[in-house]
Amino acid sequence: MTKEQSINEYFFRINKVIDYIKAHLDEDLSLEKLSEISTFSKFHFHRIFKALTGQTVNNFIRNARIERSVFYLNHDPSSTIADIAFRSGFSNQASFYRTFKDIHQIKPTDFRDHKRKENSKICEKDSNNRNLQEQIQSYLATRIYNLKEINMDKGKSIQIEIKDLSELHVVYIRNLSIHMHDSETFGKMIEALLKWALPKGLVNFPETKVLTVYRSNPNDKGIIQADVCLTVPDEIEGEGIIGKTILTGGKYAVIHKEATLAECFTTWDYVFKEWFPSNGYQPDNRNFYINHLNEPEKHPQKLHIFDMCIPIREL
Repeated sequence: MTKEQSINEYFFRINKVIDYIKAHLDEDLSLEKLSEISTFSKFHFHRIFKALTGQTVNNFIRNARIERSVFYLNHDPSSTIADIAFRSGFSNQASFYRTFKDIHQIKPTDFRDHKRKENSKICEKDSNNRNLQEQIQSYLATRIYNLKEINMDKGKSIQIEIKDLSELHVVYIRNLSIHMHDSETFGKMIEALLKWALPKGLVNFPETKVLTVYRSNPNDKGIIQADVCLTVPDEIEGEGIIGKTILTGGKYAVIHKEATLAECFTTWDYVFKEWFPSNGYQPDNRNFYINHLNEPEKHPQKLHIFDMCIPIREL
């Protein structure tokens, strides 16, 4: 085995572990189980994981669980703190409180209250925009969810369509620390993935989809965890730094955009703060992803054309 093959094998195994952790946060994630998935010995697994991810196994799990709890605190107002603690993988509420405060320097109850006040201020600021509010209430009252047009500031609009999407088998390249607006690095990740897939005959546009899957919310510095993916036939497997996973199907809010990536995140914020509360849905704990529909370099204005796919469930 060459040095490159060896390095690739290490990344392949650790990516399998990360996928398992993300999918089983509310279960017991023992070192024995994770080392078994990696096929590294229990003795060496911990050090290998830290060397490749920059975090210990326990810290990675802890941070992932807190990340999930933040999602619920922001977007699931009907759940109690105790419910959120258990759904995020904590054995008891006291442990959740302590861990949350260690990371965010604030109690989860205060965090939720702060977010509610923020949203209240946003609503207050926009209260003079009666046309927008009337439109939203109209959609809510009539329960018309196919292709919505909601007017936004600066004359822009957002189109939202509720769709039942099929599960997708994808290969991916993962980045555990990338800035959400770092289009250059995202581009290099896509290039590397295409370089691997093209010789194997796996690229056949437009059937083949290029996706970005967001695995975390941005931190204070705008850093996220993200996968760049290509859809592939079920039987295809990853290798080396190329992982393989399944994006769960189900009901999604699909937002079609022609914009910059920065505007993408602005739209994302708007959907969470305005559309969700007004339309009887809440975000579901599945994969958020973007389906890229063009090559921005070939667009006259260098804009991205994409579908933002947000998993949803009824309140």
